[in-house]
Amino acid sequence: MKHLHVRGKRFVILGGELHNSSSSSRLAIRDAFDALDGMNLNTVLAPVSWRQLEPHEGEFDFFLVDELVSTARDKNLHLIPLWFGTWKNGRSTYIPDWVRSDPQRFPRAEIRTGETRDCLTPFATEAAEADARAFAALMAHIRDIDSAEGTIVMVQVENEVGILGDSRDRSAAAEHAYHSSVPEDVLAALRTDAPLRIREAWRSHGEQQAGTWSELFGDTTDTDEAFMAAAYARHVERVAAAGRAQYPLPLFANAWLYTQLEVADGNPAGGQEPGIYPSGGPLPHVGAMWSALAPSLDLLVPDIYFGDFDQICRDYIGLSGGLLIPEMRRNVAGVADAFVALGTHSAIGVSPFGIDTTELPEGEALFDAYGALAILAKVNSAPPIGSIRLHAELEQQELALGRYTAIARREPNRVGGFNEWGYGLIVQESEDTFLACGRGAELSFFCAEGRAEIVKVEELRARESGVEVYRELNGDETESGSVVVLPSLEPRPPSDAYHIPSIRRRSGVVRFTLASPPPATAPAAEPSRSTRT
Repeated sequence: MKHLHVRGKRFVILGGELHNSSSSSRLAIRDAFDALDGMNLNTVLAPVSWRQLEPHEGEFDFFLVDELVSTARDKNLHLIPLWFGTWKNGRSTYIPDWVRSDPQRFPRAEIRTGETRDCLTPFATEAAEADARAFAALMAHIRDIDSAEGTIVMVQVENEVGILGDSRDRSAAAEHAYHSSVPEDVLAALRTDAPLRIREAWRSHGEQQAGTWSELFGDTTDTDEAFMAAAYARHVERVAAAGRAQYPLPLFANAWLYTQLEVADGNPAGGQEPGIYPSGGPLPHVGAMWSALAPSLDLLVPDIYFGDFDQICRDYIGLSGGLLIPEMRRNVAGVADAFVALGTHSAIGVSPFGIDTTELPEGEALFDAYGALAILAKVNSAPPIGSIRLHAELEQQELALGRYTAIARREPNRVGGFNEWGYGLIVQESEDTFLACGRGAELSFFCAEGRAEIVKVEELRARESGVEVYRELNGDETESGSVVVLPSLEPRPPSDAYHIPSIRRRSGVVRFTLASPPPATAPAAEPSRSTRT
């Protein structure tokens, strides 16, 4: 698995992505970063617009880049610039005016109806060359101002590329490419074992080694999408390689995902067919094309708002050998997903979108989770060995913890029901000692000899000098030593609903030590769901 290292240490991005226009002026940058106070982030993802960076061809203005870097440093945050170059969300709305006003030099994509899209075609080399020069200038400037400080840890190249409105570009340049011989680098990708949807069509057409796209694969939307993926990957590679030559920071490209859910045309996420989602972006079924044709990218990554979260994570780890989620939901469901990404899939980092307008109560779970994860990172930087994500459809989960097995259940709310969400992750410190971080779950433990004994549970809290053991938990806080509790953030029942109060305001981070039961102890049954203290 790929991991990110900053100053020689493994670094997990607890990030947030700013809104698209929040880095477009000095005042907007300052206001956006001020809004992040108390959110417990360690990294901000912020757009850098080609239009503002190069307002006149060959003349670069780095004022806003410098402002982002200096503001991040003032706030003790790391930074990931998002290069909004030729494309952003399948459109070309961040290109400079001198590019937009010259369609002969920088032609647009066209769709089946003959409509010209607000999207440069990836089949014209002038756009790739100009984009690459601008990105190279950006990376050279980052090197000059930040190589010693290391404020910037990664850079995103373009944003959710692909064509909307049709499965492929039908401009003159694109039609010429489609009816020309399939390039050798595409055929080389087909000969690998990497998953690629059009490989079956290629096999059904006799695995021909030469011919046009329709001759080798047939005239289908799958062919169209692979055709566009090759074109976009080549453009992005040209840009990424030019930037890496100036300053070799880790680079990634993100994807607008498809979804089985019905979405309206123009929806900013999801879609079932290429053209409803951007056709040609770095999706799993064309990811092998991207990996082969854009080797300067370290990661291909998903923006996850819908779909099977676990499967999406597995798909992208398969593509790149690592996982980063630069856009995701910022509510409690997104927080639970983040714990799965970090705990189960050992993600490089997570980053909900629109972080600078996240307010309570929506953001409470996110701010709390980042605070708890920061405590955990200070204590132990080892990758987690498991994660918890519980809800109404999944009320119990089993985790392997070395020689122990943990059973995680949603925390009872003491009035006959359960709290809505349970989530967390576990890190192993030694054979018998573990760290847990999360909310809304109760953990019981078993081993070969029966039910394991919980020897000690300590609540950890942050302090200026690091982390301290705030208190040892027992009695009511551990159900008389039978479970490790990660208390929910959900409101407590009314004071008259249950006659014994409980401590709810805990850090959400505990260290616990387990032991096998004494030899004479017979294996115990799983615990009852009594809520007595």
